[in-house]
Amino acid sequence: MFSIRKNLTAGLLAAVPLWVTWLVVAFILGLAVDLAGPVTRWLVGLFRPVFPAVADALASKTAQHSLSVLLLLLILYWLGWLTTHVVGRRLLGLLDKILQRLPFVGKVYGGTKHVIEAFQVKPEKSTQVVLIEYPHPGMKTIGLVTKSMTDARTQRPLLAVYVPTTPNPTSGFLEIVPAEDVVPTDWSVNDAITFVVSGGSVGPSAVVFDTTGAVPGETTKDR
Repeated sequence: MFSIRKNLTAGLLAAVPLWVTWLVVAFILGLAVDLAGPVTRWLVGLFRPVFPAVADALASKTAQHSLSVLLLLLILYWLGWLTTHVVGRRLLGLLDKILQRLPFVGKVYGGTKHVIEAFQVKPEKSTQVVLIEYPHPGMKTIGLVTKSMTDARTQRPLLAVYVPTTPNPTSGFLEIVPAEDVVPTDWSVNDAITFVVSGGSVGPSAVVFDTTGAVPGETTKDR
């Protein structure tokens, strides 16, 4: 019974990341197929009168999925190309302003964009990886400091901390935390996101957790 339970547990731990990866890939592939559907149907109609065999091949699911992935890659490449040219940056900037002003859409788009930008920024003074107490004292979670603020009445230093969640770090939440209550780390943003996405299985082997307790072998003079 112990061997059966051990193997089932090991199988479950191996299956979970594969399942999550499949969900993400299937979701992206589904979007790509929906996007490429009109293009595929247009190509089938174009080749049907002249090359019926080619049209039948294009109508197959394998061809549709392949064309969908290819179209998605072309769109991503095109967007990347736009961001590296002045005219493209202006067009994307105009689209950004339009989306930001739309009710509800602006909130979702703006929030997602800020999260993605936070992930891309190197861990400097303005964006660093910290630990905050959550969900209750004695437990801590990973957070990204995205902004420094002050209390309007007391001028107490405050930090806006974005807390990414497992397995999708963009579905996290934001907290305003007193600056003295965060525990700074030397982790990079990539370290933190990898740690979160992997459920804690991949990441640095050491982290400063308790800043108040004594370190074994440390004297009062050393602190």
